[in-house]
Amino acid sequence: MKNLKYLLISVICIGITSCSRQGKKETANSIEEHNHVQTGPFNLATLAVGQNINDILKSAGVTIKDTVHTDDITLIGNDRLAFSSTKILHMDGMDLDGKNNTNINNVLLHYGSVDKEIGPLGNEKDNELGMYQVDIYTGKEQKILFDYLNKALPKPVFDTVRENFDSEVKDNEVIPTQNKFRQEVAIWKDKDQIYYYCETKIENKPDEYRCNLFVFKDKEWKSLLDGFGYPDLDKIPLN
Repeated sequence: MKNLKYLLISVICIGITSCSRQGKKETANSIEEHNHVQTGPFNLATLAVGQNINDILKSAGVTIKDTVHTDDITLIGNDRLAFSSTKILHMDGMDLDGKNNTNINNVLLHYGSVDKEIGPLGNEKDNELGMYQVDIYTGKEQKILFDYLNKALPKPVFDTVRENFDSEVKDNEVIPTQNKFRQEVAIWKDKDQIYYYCETKIENKPDEYRCNLFVFKDKEWKSLLDGFGYPDLDKIPLN
């Protein structure tokens, strides 16, 4: 709509604003698709489980059109959005965006999407963030993330480093290699929120380097990580 300008001081023009939703009316569990205006720098460090997914997108200045493909899955009764944009990959004033030869850093927002006929299958609630996940494939950004967690959160309730040799499967047989395998796990609990961190590094396989951070409250998400084979989940302090 074109802005109306005052032609004379004595003449007042009143503009009538019309609103358009473009298409079908949004349902209670839909995600807003229209453009958002970012009101300030987004800080991933302030993201908390339980926030409304639409409020998060508005705060970051992103929409569902900015999502990237990912093979990660989420719990039944939930949906997810994945972003690699610098708008949202921003932690306490520092950027976490980056990529290696095969993967790009991203953040996944897992939020409730309740079927109206079936109802909730766990603790999910429509459009409410159930877990967020940060996937980092670059060393510089991993250090930024890990240093922040150690600085901002209480002392870990559990942390360990494992070093061994990698193995490969050939003809259904597990064969050890000479590549050193290093894995670091750290778990924090801040108030009622769990921070589970896992970093994996394999010598001579730089493209397989990764670190993952999962932030959640409910034990259903712990079960999801267990299905992917993440270690030391029994050390997570959840009832």
